[in-house]
Amino acid sequence: MQIEVISALAASGAAVLGVPSALIVGLRQARAGREAAEHAAQAASAQWRSNNRRDAAVAFIMAVEQALELAREIRIAHTALDLEPGKQLRRELRKALAVVQLEGPLSIAQCGEAVQKAVDGTLATVMAEHRRVAPTLALRTAAEEGSDTALALRRQLNGLNRTRIDRQLWRDVVETGVLTSRQASSLARQHQAKLDGRPTNRRPHVPFGDLYRSHRQALGEFIAVVRAHLHAAPGQSPLPATNDV
Repeated sequence: MQIEVISALAASGAAVLGVPSALIVGLRQARAGREAAEHAAQAASAQWRSNNRRDAAVAFIMAVEQALELAREIRIAHTALDLEPGKQLRRELRKALAVVQLEGPLSIAQCGEAVQKAVDGTLATVMAEHRRVAPTLALRTAAEEGSDTALALRRQLNGLNRTRIDRQLWRDVVETGVLTSRQASSLARQHQAKLDGRPTNRRPHVPFGDLYRSHRQALGEFIAVVRAHLHAAPGQSPLPATNDV
């Protein structure tokens, strides 16, 4: 049936019932306005969620970038470093991931989890390795700066005929501030392990450069997933994951 006929019948029916045509027009306009308001609210909500997800992704990407660069800085350090910034950055990385997980969608959260786990593991490993070699680095720095005590201990540690080191020398390096008591104890244990022929590092060695490039690639994949989601048309999922929200 033609639209004109339907409109005519509706108008005639309204006239029979005594309903003013102006009222019908007003109801139609009110309904159209309500639908437009609902569409606008849905669009605003979608935009708000999209902005939140973008901001969460940006914060996470920046945290990963900082973690990777700090890991590289620690890895190539020639002097003992304060590892507190590394501890703080690991916390910030977990916090940034938590926001990504809360904002969703599942595809982005899962990709972010994989990146965070890998980068955090590498940073933790690099920090642990630096903590192990920090006493040696501190001793070398002190010896190069002219500390006789540090030079004497270093010569004994690096001597061809490695023997047990007198306890007084260990006390001297602590009392003169060359090493902390914890660093001296750690270095003494490492030296004793060498004397006993025991390995001092049982962790399998993976070249840091390979890990760094792998993490960079994973971060690039995360960025691609985020970009695909943000550029997808409203109501469409850029990935086949059915649990995305």
